[in-house]
Amino acid sequence: MYSSHLQDTDLPLVSIGVPLYNEERFLRDSLRAILQQDYRNLEIIISDNCSTDSTADICRELAAGDERVHIINQTSNVGAAANFVKVLEQAGGRYFMWASGHDLWSNNLVSEYVSVLESHPAAVIAYARSDWIGGTGERLNRQTSCYDTGSMNDISRFFMAFWGNMHPILGLIRMESLCQISKIHECAGTDQIILSELALMGEFLLVPAAHWSRRQPRDEETHRQKMRRYTGREYGLAGSWLDRYFPLLRLPLELIRVVMRSRLSLLEKTSMLFALPACFLVRYLAGIKR
Repeated sequence: MYSSHLQDTDLPLVSIGVPLYNEERFLRDSLRAILQQDYRNLEIIISDNCSTDSTADICRELAAGDERVHIINQTSNVGAAANFVKVLEQAGGRYFMWASGHDLWSNNLVSEYVSVLESHPAAVIAYARSDWIGGTGERLNRQTSCYDTGSMNDISRFFMAFWGNMHPILGLIRMESLCQISKIHECAGTDQIILSELALMGEFLLVPAAHWSRRQPRDEETHRQKMRRYTGREYGLAGSWLDRYFPLLRLPLELIRVVMRSRLSLLEKTSMLFALPACFLVRYLAGIKR
């Protein structure tokens, strides 16, 4: 934790990107949790993806008088992926994190994240343990595992990110590392592609002194239902007929490109390319059985 006597401008700027679409149900609580962070040197970039509910009004209401908040109002639905990219493009901080319109965070989350990243230059992501909550804030009987890649080598970190859950994508990320990513793809599995590339750059560190609550905003879905939602017009993750009918086809192809672009040796790259197809098949089969 940073000392309270430091001025806001003495702290590195943190950009929080909040891409939104029809989030009126939980938005007030989520935005208040961001605005009440004890870390003050923030810029909060909200991009409303042409919501049809009161999302835009709630954003204006809570942002009134707070110069840290910048609101972008899309004039048409650009898709979820493009909206996530939009808030990143507008960010100017040393560190960046994506935040949803339905989750909650402890008020020391950002300060603890920054403290860890400032003291561990080899780390690219800091993230905290999470629990799942329902519509009224009740804790759900659902567990999410966490992992820490500190002291691991590049290959170990890559496969830890491959097999682990995607929660680190909602942690605090070093902007310098994000800028080295070749592209944020508008396809199913883009979070795994980003994390895999970041894992080859540095460590993912688990922060024990903070926590966040991930809300389950919709009923439990099957694998087929998730793919149908991801490839729908609202999400914008299917730019071609191939993505619509084979939504996960690009994922292994992009992971192969991530490996080929990495700093690994030729032998290491070759070994990983032999291992990836089998790993992806096992992960896919495990995913569709959930």
